[in-house]
Amino acid sequence: MIAVDFDALTKNALFFRKLVGNKKLFAVLKNNAYGHGLVRVASQINHIADLFAVGSVAEAEKILFLRKDVLVLLPQSSRDTEQAINDGIMLTVDSFETLRRVDSAAKRLNKAARIHLKIESGMSRLGFTYSQTDRLVNALRSCSVNVEGIFSHFYGDTAKACDAQLDYFIKCRDILLRSFPNAICHIANTGATLLSSKYHLDGVRVGLGLFGYGNKALVPVKKAYADVIAVRTVDKGAAVGYGAKYICAHPTNIAVLNVGYANGLPRILVGKKIKIGENFFPIAAICMAMTLVDTGNAHVHVGDTATLLGDGVDLSDEKVIIYELLCNLQ
Repeated sequence: MIAVDFDALTKNALFFRKLVGNKKLFAVLKNNAYGHGLVRVASQINHIADLFAVGSVAEAEKILFLRKDVLVLLPQSSRDTEQAINDGIMLTVDSFETLRRVDSAAKRLNKAARIHLKIESGMSRLGFTYSQTDRLVNALRSCSVNVEGIFSHFYGDTAKACDAQLDYFIKCRDILLRSFPNAICHIANTGATLLSSKYHLDGVRVGLGLFGYGNKALVPVKKAYADVIAVRTVDKGAAVGYGAKYICAHPTNIAVLNVGYANGLPRILVGKKIKIGENFFPIAAICMAMTLVDTGNAHVHVGDTATLLGDGVDLSDEKVIIYELLCNLQ
């Protein structure tokens, strides 16, 4: 069972609104708002955010009724590009190939495309490099586009890593701003937004922070629960779950939950602790639709509720990041 606390979402959004002041606040709602429900989340914080950022044209179309300033963060197919231009959705242009696709669609429609230029500042993923900026400016002169933004993305969360990328981005930005002085420049994700105001530039893109992670003042929005459907008493040496990977070191009780990896709970989380009632217990095994928990000699009963996420439970670590849990536990 999943519960979404929309009051917490509003509180988190207002935290960032106050933090960035008059800078633009992009609410990043890609992948169904990190698994929280795109339309409901967008509706809840529409009065707080300045713009929305999503992962596809299909997502943008779902929230256009709320506001027209929606940026698609990934390059799109020719068909989706044409639809976006026709509906006034902002598109990311990350390469000369993407630019040709956007320009061709815009000219077919006899309509200028709204675009944000992506700079590759160190993540080796998407974007133009510094050596391409002069060529890019020349190419844009003949294109049917309006450059409304210039942006990049941090790969790290330390000042040293962010500063190096910021310096590179600013070099690229300064060349582009000579031709497009009104473009909104943005590079900060949640981590950088919280780290220092020097990364805020004209605006920030906040995703994970909206959903309650990154600062103690934030409140986790998603809560995931499961029911105890069986309780087994087992002897010392008993195997628990597939492969006999968990062997009981002493007589104990095993609580069986109605959740598994088919519901988005990764098997790698075996050994992490979830909460039943007010007590924490280790996960002994995760199956497709069931999870086995070693509850020792605690009094756990069929019908009790187990908390997998939220209410003080966070199973994320360096192997399973919180993004994965938010997107998968639905």
